[in-house]
Amino acid sequence: MIAAARGWHAAPQMAAIDADLARFAGGVPLEACPALAALFAPGDAGGAFCAELCRWMSEMLAREPWGQPALRHGFDGTTATLLLARVGRAHLILQTREPGSWDYDSAAFSDSIRYETVLAGSAEAKRVRLCGKAPPTREPFALDPGTRLALDLSDEALQIERVERRLVSLRLQRFAAQPRPTREYALDSGTLCQQAAGDMRTSRQEMALALLGRMGRAEAAPEMAALACEPGDPSLRWQALRECLALDSKTGFATLCAVAREADDTLAAPAGALRAQLIEAHPELRQLEDQVCPA
Repeated sequence: MIAAARGWHAAPQMAAIDADLARFAGGVPLEACPALAALFAPGDAGGAFCAELCRWMSEMLAREPWGQPALRHGFDGTTATLLLARVGRAHLILQTREPGSWDYDSAAFSDSIRYETVLAGSAEAKRVRLCGKAPPTREPFALDPGTRLALDLSDEALQIERVERRLVSLRLQRFAAQPRPTREYALDSGTLCQQAAGDMRTSRQEMALALLGRMGRAEAAPEMAALACEPGDPSLRWQALRECLALDSKTGFATLCAVAREADDTLAAPAGALRAQLIEAHPELRQLEDQVCPA
């Protein structure tokens, strides 16, 4: 299977696609990447591209039935993915969706763009668009072989509601250089349900902060306080502030007051609100506030 992946990747077409994928990952528009753009243009270039890989793998699997694809892959019972190529912020993925029906109460939006072409199967879907503070709009349409999509996922989402025949799609996605948090909104009201870090590195740092907090590593509180006061991802800074408060109330509360005093800081308002809530719940913090937040 490794030999199959290498053989497919050594094909002449792949050199041009690899070069274009690197340029696309650097921020160049898809239209300026002809070999890559051809996979998502009218015609069967995308299908032929994937069929060639399937031919290589099928020949190997016929000889070695226990073989595993030498490309990152996964299957959760509904969706299967095969990562064909990845360069920096850009991913090229072959994806399938099993037949079935799904209902949605919310939609998630991430700081990325996506191009998609349907290679096989059929499905009913909706394109969801954010409309400021109003509930998102939903536009129904059909997905059939040849359907092509270009989505700005920061305010658009694709929701597949029903798959008649296994849906097979080729997908190209590029994440922002400094992605904003991923946000999930209720479809009926437009209310923000939750958000998560848009950068994997930020997610890892948040998990590390949570782990240090669960381990009770009080010696990490000064580092957390410093992280909370530094410029950077607001969600990471807020996580650092929360964990610092839990580990060392004096250091954490002093940091909370410092952040609340910075009028230009995006966290100033929530920090001020949390400070007021903590003082109301724990009046003894008033004395500590007078020490760390002098008038």
